[in-house]
Amino acid sequence: MKKTESTLRFSRLAMLAFTIVMGTRLAFAQQLTGYDIAKRADEVDKGETSSYTATMTLVDKKGSKRVREIMMKSKDYGDTEKSVVVFTTPKDVAGVAYLMFEYDDAPDGTSKDSDNWLYMPAMKKTRRISGSSKGDDFMGTDFTYEDMGDRGLSKDTFNLLGEETVAGNECWKVECLAKDKTEKNPRRIVWYRKDSYMVQKAEFYDRQNNLQRVLECSDIKKIDGIWTTGKMYIKNVLTNHSTLLEMKDVKYNQPLNDNIFTVASLERGTVR
Repeated sequence: MKKTESTLRFSRLAMLAFTIVMGTRLAFAQQLTGYDIAKRADEVDKGETSSYTATMTLVDKKGSKRVREIMMKSKDYGDTEKSVVVFTTPKDVAGVAYLMFEYDDAPDGTSKDSDNWLYMPAMKKTRRISGSSKGDDFMGTDFTYEDMGDRGLSKDTFNLLGEETVAGNECWKVECLAKDKTEKNPRRIVWYRKDSYMVQKAEFYDRQNNLQRVLECSDIKKIDGIWTTGKMYIKNVLTNHSTLLEMKDVKYNQPLNDNIFTVASLERGTVR
């Protein structure tokens, strides 16, 4: 009898402890909103500087492939992040360069649109990318010009839809609704990994709320203590065209000359 009572007491204590632990976890999860999760993802350490080379593989609906090589460099100036992407091969796109200035949201929550320039060596001309053009495909890929940079939080409202496991990783599922309904993709659903707040997957919907593109991220790991996405595969489900971006030689917090983040450097072809 005593043994039975002791066993019962132990079971009750174990159940109580389990309830407390699960209750604490649930309370923590309930405290996080869709905005909180997106904000923490936006604040993930990216290093003061970063650089990498990458292979872009474009595949059309017939299965034909085009392979391009790019290099990217980025530097954080506090309230402004400057980045430059340069195509290095093949010859038909070598020297094409894209320069981005992205600005942090102001303390009052207002945002300033990014400044973007595209240099085409064949035309020996720099074109400014602005307004609705930022939703255009970037150099024939399935990424848009806007996808190449960071999207300001003030441009969207966020709704936490729940939790799901994607590619073996526990994620928060967050709906992002653009405040400007004229955008190319006014609705996005993003799966953020719980262990790192990195994007594991994203879906992009057009103005008619039809699924247009799907992004899948993989090879997510720490390099020099900084979470890094190694591969990004994006497919346009309407055109059956896809792009695979594979990063290589990723480096953080290495000195970068300020001069490379200028239109003049694009036009001189001196970004290396």
